[in-house]
Amino acid sequence: MLSTEQKRLKQANTTLKDESTVVDNKSVYQIRRALSKYDFDRVAELWANLTMIQQMQGRDHWLSNSKNSGLSWNEYIHRLLRSRGARTIVFENEEMIFGFAYMVLENKNQNNAKSSPMLKAVIKEMYLEPGFREKIDKSEMAEMMRQCLLNMRIDYFEVDVVDLMI
Repeated sequence: MLSTEQKRLKQANTTLKDESTVVDNKSVYQIRRALSKYDFDRVAELWANLTMIQQMQGRDHWLSNSKNSGLSWNEYIHRLLRSRGARTIVFENEEMIFGFAYMVLENKNQNNAKSSPMLKAVIKEMYLEPGFREKIDKSEMAEMMRQCLLNMRIDYFEVDVVDLMI
């Protein structure tokens, strides 16, 4: 359940959707770029869930970096999400954001005069709430992600997630 403040932020967020939003007529969810404080707060919450799981598995990369930064968890995640060299997409239904993918950007062919520059995204983290993992068509979701990234002018992407559990 969303708190009153989260509902207010979500309502304000509906006006911020941009051309990267992908909705499939057959699907009950959409994929779009994270743009607002509501989006970033929800991603920080989901990322905290992911980090707890990773910590139990002996991988505390994000938690350690957060502590070393001297920032609170939300401040640290917001800084990552707002970085010029990163993008985040969210998976949401009518009620809430239920997942995210965080990626870092790389310029390709920048020094090659014969090729046009291309933008590559390397997906570093991806998380879906457990209750949604079985409800989605993974092939459909992958295609929607690809279309969303193309709409964001990202030419190609690779997945570099250590423990992808979708």
